[in-house]
Amino acid sequence: MFNRIRGLYVFTIAALTSLIFIGHQDVSAATLVGENLYKKDVSILINGNKINIKDPILNKGDHILLPMRDFYEAIDANVLWSKETQTASAIRNGKTVDLTINSTIAKVNGSNVSMKVAPLLFQNRTYIPLRFVSENLDGKVNWNQGEQKVEVTLDNTSENTPTPTPPVDSYVLHMNNKRIVMDDPLIIKEGRSYIPATYFYEHLDNSSGNWLSNQVLELQIAGLIFEFSDGKNTVLVNQEPVVMNEKPFIQSGKMYVPVQFLVNALGGNLRNLPDKKELYIYLNHFMFISDFMEKYDGVSPRPEYVPNARLEGTRSLLVSDNPETLTQDQIPSTTATLAQHVIQSTSITNEHRIFGWHFNKLGTKATIAITIQNTSASNSIKISNAKGYTKSSGNSWINYDIGLPIADATLSGQLKNSDSAGMIIQPGETKTIETYELYPDYVVGFIQDIDIQSINGGTSDYTIRTVLATNNEDLTQIHSDPILLDKTAAHPRGAWPQSMIIADLPTYTVGSPEVGYNISNGKTDHLLTEQNSLSPINGSIGNPGHFGMTYKVNIPISNPTGEAKIITVKLAGRGGLYNGAVKMNGVVQLIPTLKPGTEYVELPNYTLTGQAVTLSLEIMHAGGANLPVAIYVESK
Repeated sequence: MFNRIRGLYVFTIAALTSLIFIGHQDVSAATLVGENLYKKDVSILINGNKINIKDPILNKGDHILLPMRDFYEAIDANVLWSKETQTASAIRNGKTVDLTINSTIAKVNGSNVSMKVAPLLFQNRTYIPLRFVSENLDGKVNWNQGEQKVEVTLDNTSENTPTPTPPVDSYVLHMNNKRIVMDDPLIIKEGRSYIPATYFYEHLDNSSGNWLSNQVLELQIAGLIFEFSDGKNTVLVNQEPVVMNEKPFIQSGKMYVPVQFLVNALGGNLRNLPDKKELYIYLNHFMFISDFMEKYDGVSPRPEYVPNARLEGTRSLLVSDNPETLTQDQIPSTTATLAQHVIQSTSITNEHRIFGWHFNKLGTKATIAITIQNTSASNSIKISNAKGYTKSSGNSWINYDIGLPIADATLSGQLKNSDSAGMIIQPGETKTIETYELYPDYVVGFIQDIDIQSINGGTSDYTIRTVLATNNEDLTQIHSDPILLDKTAAHPRGAWPQSMIIADLPTYTVGSPEVGYNISNGKTDHLLTEQNSLSPINGSIGNPGHFGMTYKVNIPISNPTGEAKIITVKLAGRGGLYNGAVKMNGVVQLIPTLKPGTEYVELPNYTLTGQAVTLSLEIMHAGGANLPVAIYVESK
């Protein structure tokens, strides 16, 4: 937010990092190369809690520098920015620390204090000296050389700065699945919804806001520059005037901007649930990696089943989706194991995938985690690789909110690195691999790929679990058997040795009529059954819909004419509303929601110039029931 206070502009940290260094040169890696610029494999703990640092941690003259945004948000500090002096002021518990770019003289409560290292700009991020700032905000810093760990202890109490409590009737904003309790009201004028522009540039990457005057706000998002003027329905978009139906306005020092206009301009969807006081904003540029395909109307002929299919690969699959709906009847205590996979292996490295999907109807917030218990008496194990993706939603659009982003990230190879990579689990020890917060009436979906390595080369004995706690219990102490299945809702649960399925279609000859084949049909390609589950304790249910799996389809094409022919591949839903992601020739595209039998999408045409080719598709479903989808092939 921007307000004038005694010659200073009050900024949110997100905006500050975007605007702070106008007129200052970014320090390059070459400038610091002799100082071991990057400080890798360092953990930062604030009052015992590890904080996530997305940008590089820097080392300058044996002083650790952190991105200002990540650190100040972690310690709950307010920030003031003076454009005239290029000074950032952090205010916490009544103490103020002023830092000026490239200056080793700071001010602490107005008094000059010398620093050994100056704050700097690196890769368009503000970096501050961790020890100096922490100690001058009454904190203590301990460096653990052996564990490469910085432990910062800060006083979280203050008589002068009580933590503000949002109003009881606050709206909850979901900005691309990020849950934000709004401190400001959502305002509706003439049927149009308005919120402060700060919620856009504070919570969207590479976005910023700047007051051009006391009446005009510049908002930059995804390469577009909007100039909103108080009370005027003309907005400049990249300096071109655009007339809106809405009029932005200033209230409480903030520019309220029309939500629907921005969503339409940026590409996305908007949903307001006034009964739940929840506003959902989806911007495709930030929500998805890949583009949506265009869908067409058209009746599809009845497809055949794929003749056969096979499991392939070395990555196992643990599915935690039953009970999907978590209730107090099913989980009467404050902790539970939802699913588990017991492993005993002589392989040096074992690859696993964990897929989860749960709906919180417990009436209270819950934490779900993936844990690994090393049950070996002598062999340590190491998490040699860990990547995952998670989304949650309190919305009924769960396929769009959760399933599509997960499928998109998986096929695009954009699963996010987990902090658990490199973790060593000693014999008898249990560690948490990933945790997920789940609010009441919310759904969470997650996928996690983990590679586990035997350190001593002997047999690896360990148990992977998905566990739940509702009262801040230690998740690593949950070693119970999985809770009983909800047999009234046949969602899958179990563990299977592979997470990829492959189907080879019969050869299609150009000039032949269109042919179609149904995958995930539950008959000819149902290989993940209750009977062959590796995790039978308290029951398993098969996975005919291939939740969490990658489904690969090979389509051999024969062209005896030798002439150039255009091959068209279409996809259509066959058993309820369908959507997902598909990869062809290395390009991932998103399948919008298709009505069964009446809508379809068409992949880019392939020109066959030779006598034969095999087209390969990779498909991941976004959610639904058994998720049958038909693949049609024809030539022109």
